[in-house]
Amino acid sequence: MISDLINILHERVQAAGFRSPEGGKLLLSNDENWPDAALENQLFYCYSDFASILVVDISSDTSAEALKLTKRSETYLDAALIQREKNGSVIDGYLVLAMTKMNDSLKSFIVEIEKDTRFVRKHVVFQGEHGWERYQRITPLGLVNAQPEAQLTEFIPDSIESSQLLESLSKLGSTPLARLHGQEWNLNE
Repeated sequence: MISDLINILHERVQAAGFRSPEGGKLLLSNDENWPDAALENQLFYCYSDFASILVVDISSDTSAEALKLTKRSETYLDAALIQREKNGSVIDGYLVLAMTKMNDSLKSFIVEIEKDTRFVRKHVVFQGEHGWERYQRITPLGLVNAQPEAQLTEFIPDSIESSQLLESLSKLGSTPLARLHGQEWNLNE
């Protein structure tokens, strides 16, 4: 279900520091770069200071239909990026294509469309046997919660030499200690 994908992405975008407008959709109005009505296949939109992510439904049986929907969605996201960049900042765009139907012809479409970085970066997710697949590949969201939080452990020196080295490091700092140790070695031997 599409709602499962939206829930997964919503959790990941929040963890990555993205925000969503009220209603979770991008609304362009009276824009010279997008004079049409709202994008019909839009599912979810979020943004941060550096990027915008638009998730669209690509429910099609053929690569040609999927490409047509993708290009329209790409133009919509590009119009939004142009609006956001008017203040002089550069914003990355990510178009996520949610494919609810999958067949062999669409598999080749995935490979080709993800290579195309014209205007925006494109990622394809699809409904597989065990739920949504490939959402971990969405570049700005891919590393979120990838590793459990690291716990700091106290280092306990196991020898007198280790304790002395740590004590010298805390007194002198790293650069002076390295210089001191460098003077002890005869590098011409």
